[in-house]
Amino acid sequence: MSYQIQLASVALPEADLDVFPFINKLRQDSGGLPPSASLQRFHDALLALFPDAPWSDSHFAGDAGRLAVTHRRDEVVPHVLYLAGEFGLAVVDNQTGKVHRPASYQVVLEGPAPGVALGDAANRLAALMNKPITEMLALLSGGRRKVVKKGVPRSQAQYYVDALKERAGCHATLAAEHDREEYPKPPPPNPVPARPAQAKRAPAAGGLSLQAAEAKSAMPPRSREPEPEPYAPADSGADARLFMLADGLRLTVFATVLYLVSAYFIRGLAGWPRGMLALVVTVLAMAGVYRLSKGAGSNIVMRILAMIFIIIPLANILVLLLLIRRGKVALRENEVGTGWFGASYDDIVRLRGGSTGILPSTTIGLIAALGVAGLVGLGRQAAEKYIDAALGSHPQPCAIVGIWESSKLGPNGRVLMRDDGNYFVLPLKGQEDKVKQEEGEWSVRNRNFVWQVPLADKPWMKVERIETFKLSLDGQTLTIFEPKSMGLFTEWRRAGAMKSARCGFN
Repeated sequence: MSYQIQLASVALPEADLDVFPFINKLRQDSGGLPPSASLQRFHDALLALFPDAPWSDSHFAGDAGRLAVTHRRDEVVPHVLYLAGEFGLAVVDNQTGKVHRPASYQVVLEGPAPGVALGDAANRLAALMNKPITEMLALLSGGRRKVVKKGVPRSQAQYYVDALKERAGCHATLAAEHDREEYPKPPPPNPVPARPAQAKRAPAAGGLSLQAAEAKSAMPPRSREPEPEPYAPADSGADARLFMLADGLRLTVFATVLYLVSAYFIRGLAGWPRGMLALVVTVLAMAGVYRLSKGAGSNIVMRILAMIFIIIPLANILVLLLLIRRGKVALRENEVGTGWFGASYDDIVRLRGGSTGILPSTTIGLIAALGVAGLVGLGRQAAEKYIDAALGSHPQPCAIVGIWESSKLGPNGRVLMRDDGNYFVLPLKGQEDKVKQEEGEWSVRNRNFVWQVPLADKPWMKVERIETFKLSLDGQTLTIFEPKSMGLFTEWRRAGAMKSARCGFN
């Protein structure tokens, strides 16, 4: 009779009665997904200990796994419980009905490592944690103990302890968080006895099988004692799902920033760069949303819906902000700290498995940022050419001829710009006491208004005033900058057209 064991790499319900329905549903939902990183490491360590695979059935997919031990049960089960605790896995014993929840640990920073100066340790720790060195000096001095990580499996906690010692010159210790049972490290298994060859069994479909790759007769192996223990190497803390979540969150933040920057510039662009800019930012946001949603565990339908909402104006920025918040919450629930741009670079590198190469989000973000900058530059050049064509070479361009509202006059008056070079400032009917009438001549020279205003006491003499202006692409807004002033301007909005045979206005 086989000994049935189930495993889970996610937290189980607190009530034992709810565990079996939960883990059954978890196994069904996992389907043909690849096993999680912690299950993968558990598999590798257990199979290295027992290369003869003393189990008749095993299947690991997603966050769930099962094992049916057929022989050497007294040796296999203690190693299963120990390795599960090392990698943060919960074990459900189908035979006894007992649920073994993994113990979680805190990493406690004690101070500088023996032989390392306080200043050196503080400087290295500040670089590692991206904190001010004064804060790290206060943390390491005075003999205070500080919890720097909590709620992690023993192997991952040991990884942090080793990293603090090697990279920051600091001494740290482990402390169990709960009074859950901790299983001692069992002795190495006995040498595999010689057995007749068995028929090769096909592994279970859609997941990771623990079956021996080939079942064939072999001489008894040499003693295992000289060999290093298979689970001795420290856990790197790699987690493919959390890496996708953290990197997708980072990419989504980049996309949101570029979206807001593009929204600021896009109204001042013309030609094909304007449409291309919108496409680039939309595709970038879709890529970030897809990776973030997949890493957070959303199904394919929710991922597609989120990508569709990215196309809808205003709704897209709301979706981006909501998903960024969801990604940060999901990372914090897995004991990964977050800042403005999500997880830190060191945490993302750890989740990737230790590779310090450039992150996918950084590569995509840099390419997108360079593309946005180039498109903004090309779009502004196209806009300048469009404005030059609209103004033309005539001293009284048709783009300026018409009736305008002025922010100086408010709703009480209008400015009439005639095609013969004369202008009039006139009040609306009933508002004569609020607007001073004015008339004179106007022309355009090198993107400047040249005003010829007659003197009140000597109307045969005129004073020339020059003001720089900017015409909007739609021709409906004029921004006139005050001479010799810092940032002051008057805004005109087109209120109507005037009859002009030259300009074709009827």
